[in-house]
Amino acid sequence: MPPLLVLVLLASASASPERDVYALGKLKAALVPASGPLSPALADWDTAASPPEHCSFSGVACDADSRVVAINLKAVPLHGGSLPPEVALLDALANLTVAACSLPGHVPASLASMPALRHLNLSDNNLTGPFPVPAAGAEPYFPSLEVVDVYNNNLTGPLPPFGAAHARLSYIHLGGNYFSGGIPESFADLAALEYLGLNGNALSGRVPASLARLKRLREMYIGYFNKYDGGVPPEFSELESLVRLDMSSCNLTGPIPPELGRLARLDTLFLLMNRLSGEIPPQLGNLKNLKSLDLSMNELTGEIPASLANLINLELLNLFRNHLRGNIPEFVADFSHLEVLQVWENNFTGNLPPGLGRNGRLKRLDVAGNHLIGPIPPDLCAGRKLEVLVLMENGLFGTIPESLGDCKTLTRVRLGKNFLSGPVPAGLFDLPQADMLELTDNLLTGELPEVIGGEKIGMLLLGNNGIGGRIPPAIGNLPALQTLSLESNNFSGALPPGIGRLKNLTRLNISGNSLTGTIPRELMGCGSLAAIDLSRNDLSGEIPDTITSLKILCTLNVSRNRLSGELPSEMSNMTSLTTLDVSYNLLSGPVPMQGQFLVFNESSFVGNPGLCGAPLADACSPTAAGAGSPFSLRRCDSKKMLVWLVVMFAVLIIAFFGARKGCEAWLEAARRRSVAWKMTAFQKLDFSADDVVECLKEDNIIGKGGAGTVYHGVTHSGTELAIKRLVGRGCGDHHDSGFTAEVTTV
Repeated sequence: MPPLLVLVLLASASASPERDVYALGKLKAALVPASGPLSPALADWDTAASPPEHCSFSGVACDADSRVVAINLKAVPLHGGSLPPEVALLDALANLTVAACSLPGHVPASLASMPALRHLNLSDNNLTGPFPVPAAGAEPYFPSLEVVDVYNNNLTGPLPPFGAAHARLSYIHLGGNYFSGGIPESFADLAALEYLGLNGNALSGRVPASLARLKRLREMYIGYFNKYDGGVPPEFSELESLVRLDMSSCNLTGPIPPELGRLARLDTLFLLMNRLSGEIPPQLGNLKNLKSLDLSMNELTGEIPASLANLINLELLNLFRNHLRGNIPEFVADFSHLEVLQVWENNFTGNLPPGLGRNGRLKRLDVAGNHLIGPIPPDLCAGRKLEVLVLMENGLFGTIPESLGDCKTLTRVRLGKNFLSGPVPAGLFDLPQADMLELTDNLLTGELPEVIGGEKIGMLLLGNNGIGGRIPPAIGNLPALQTLSLESNNFSGALPPGIGRLKNLTRLNISGNSLTGTIPRELMGCGSLAAIDLSRNDLSGEIPDTITSLKILCTLNVSRNRLSGELPSEMSNMTSLTTLDVSYNLLSGPVPMQGQFLVFNESSFVGNPGLCGAPLADACSPTAAGAGSPFSLRRCDSKKMLVWLVVMFAVLIIAFFGARKGCEAWLEAARRRSVAWKMTAFQKLDFSADDVVECLKEDNIIGKGGAGTVYHGVTHSGTELAIKRLVGRGCGDHHDSGFTAEVTTV
């Protein structure tokens, strides 16, 4: 008998526990198919059981008559199953919860006809397709539904047409899907609705003002990825029971309706990430129960209204990324419950409220990118709860309060680009939870403490200050450190070997100080280094040959020191190295012209009187190159070849042409033949011989040597080339057989 006929016959049969057992069997077979991967899910659902044994199945609840009234499956792995239409055979089922099970497939249309279903929760799955809609001539559509939650699936199509017939429906969560179209006007007829979640879909059109008829509505979440026309309906002020309104990130325009100030019960108002304009309505000060106000990332102007002083229960105030001006009112510091204040990237002026933090609850303060002046309030961490402190890019002055050094809850401190002075509190260098300490571009002085710790700190940024003394060995006690920036200070002494213990260090910048001594070989133990800048110091000694152990090093700048010795030839094999600057030192010997060194021009090596060879103008003597070295031999052979070619060329000209006119004609023919390049590619290239020829211009020369000229060029596709044009070629059809043999070998 076809499955559809079986379902119809059973549905018409009298309700019984036996039919429930049959339906549970079908449900298990669909949710955990035998053809799928082995799964322990629903292992105790014995399809051969007899009533009332099925009432003891995991997740199953029955009434006194052994009828299944609830199925609650949460976080049961059902990756390969699906929800079958036979679930509708459970005509006494009031609660169906299959949530966070990774369940694929569709929502069965048969659910809409279940007479007793009150609670439907299919959230956090992988369901696709449309939500069931009423069929013509079908039974009532979800006649008993009170709660529907399909949050966080992949459902598409229009929103379900719930309306006046669903008098008991109090909770709708359809967010986190791909529903499209507008919000149905019929939703305004859901007289019992208390929760409406449509956030995170692809809805459009205008937000229906008729939703203001939902007198019992307590929570409304209709933003995030939806893109509505128009703004916040002023009629929403009639939602007398509303506690939370979230219309964030949904393309709202126009002003914030002052009528919202009538929502006496509102504790959360989120309108962030829209295009709202105008000033903050003073009427919002009437929301005396408000705990969270987020108007950030809009186009608001004007000042913070004085009426907001009435928001005595405020815990969160976010106004960042607007065009607000004026002072941050002192009454903000009087909010006894305030935990979060974020007003960065506005045009605020004046001082920070001096009493900020005295309430003992402050956790996050971010005022970056304003025009604030004055001192840092001393009591920001009075409650020992402050976690994030971001005051950068202002005009703050004075010293950093010592109390911040005792604030062990801090996770991020950013005070850069101000006018702060004096020593840094030692405790800031030993914060157990901090992942960033940024104090760059200030007027700080003093020395680093001997005790430096912090298991989590990843960025230590102290550049462009006046901090001096030695870099303490304890700098190596930061296992998570990735960026160490101490440039442009007054540090002296040697770079401590302990820095080699920073295995996660990727960027090191200690340029512009007064460091002495050698580059410690221990530094090469920092295998994650991608950029090193030790320039503008007083370092001496040689560049360690072990630098080649830094396999991902991209940038090396040791210019303007007193380094001596030769460039380690092994550096030419560092394929990751794209920027090199060893200029203005006391280096000597030949510049290796092979491998990665072919891409560096004269500016990388200038200011070292002892250096020679391409790309520098000074050629190396045999002594400088080292007698018998490959460099000197190649140079010598090239000279001999060049002399031989010149002699042979002269003989040929005299013998075959004799006259000047004939010589000029031959030269012109030779020039035309010379552009007929033959390019031998040893790997797949994204440029042609024509691209190479175009780069051979006088302006592109980056080095000359006895063996040829090196050009730097860029192709039309943006590929950078280093091209070496050899002089060891014969004239006419007679090529240098040695060069040809080398190419053939390669």
